[in-house]
Amino acid sequence: MVFETSGKFQLVVGDDDNYDKIMEAVGVPPEKRQKVRSLRPICEYSHDGDQYKVSGSAEGFPERSKNFVLNVEQEETTMDGRKVKSTYKRNGKSMTQMEVQENGMTIVYDREIKGDDMHVKITYGNLVANRVFKRL
Repeated sequence: MVFETSGKFQLVVGDDDNYDKIMEAVGVPPEKRQKVRSLRPICEYSHDGDQYKVSGSAEGFPERSKNFVLNVEQEETTMDGRKVKSTYKRNGKSMTQMEVQENGMTIVYDREIKGDDMHVKITYGNLVANRVFKRL
C-alpha cells in the first residue's frame, strides 16, 4: 500500500505535552505555544504528478499552503516565522518530512494513513509527540 496523499484531515488527538516541549526546544515563544495547544487544525493534502500541496487552517491563524516535490530540499517559513529547510520522502505507507532548523537540529514528521486516520509521529532529538488526524 502506498501513502494516500489526497484528503482533508482534522486533529482529534494530540500529545500536547511533548509537542509543547518540541516547540519550546526549537524556540517557539510561550504565548504561541499556549495558543497552539488549544487548536485542532485541518490539513488538506493533494498531488498532481510530482507536485504535492498541503494546505492548513486553524482558528486565529491565516490559512497556509505549500507546494513541494519529493526528495527536493526547499526553504519554508513556519507558522511562527522561523526559517527551516524541509525535504519530503515517501516510504511505502508513510511520508516523512525532515525539517532542518536554523540551529541545525532536525524535526522528523512521519505521516501514515491507517483507515480514516492519519497518524503523525513528530521526533526532535529524544522528544517524541504523536498526533492523530481524522479524515473529514
